[in-house]
Amino acid sequence: MRPVKVSFAAFGSYRRETVIDFRELGEQSFFLIHGATGAGKTTVLDAICFALYGDASGGTREVRMLRNEEAGASEATWVELEFLLGEQHYLLFRSPEQVLQKKRGEGTTKKPAEAVLYIFDGEEKKVLASRYSAVTEKIELLLGFKSSQFRQVVLLPQGEFLRLLLAKSNERQEIMEVLFNTEIYRLVEEGLKKKARALEDGHAAVQQRCELL
Repeated sequence: MRPVKVSFAAFGSYRRETVIDFRELGEQSFFLIHGATGAGKTTVLDAICFALYGDASGGTREVRMLRNEEAGASEATWVELEFLLGEQHYLLFRSPEQVLQKKRGEGTTKKPAEAVLYIFDGEEKKVLASRYSAVTEKIELLLGFKSSQFRQVVLLPQGEFLRLLLAKSNERQEIMEVLFNTEIYRLVEEGLKKKARALEDGHAAVQQRCELL
């Protein structure tokens, strides 16, 4: 996955609408997000992870914590992410459940979480999924990662790499299979083991028959 542009408002440490256009980097595939402590570096990673999966880049932060604390009832929290998968161009929109000012009358109302995934067809965009959970499921299918795996092997926010190093062997095996597309070798291995067991069972049956004779 290659990010094209991420936009967000009333999100994390950014109250006003913010746009980060990765196309300004040109063909650079390696870059550094840096700044002083509290400058909002992790919020950029949070925005990408939230757009894709509906949660934060770190497992300790809940979705409700992603809304900017200074945002007023008229300022909605949302994130948009454009990204490429091979030649395919996608656009994601996601907003959390939040309490906002009513469009009509006074007072506030609870607005449910929203998510929409589009795919570009030339200049037009078509909806691929439009429910919060359905969008997450579609992203998991497209990227081949669940949220926890994405954070461990793609996003790698501060401190999260340690979790990969300390993961159980079966968890690491699952991640490596996805990363290096080695599932076919595991299936071959399992198939050979089944054939070996069948041959051993057949040999044991023949031995037993010989002993009877």
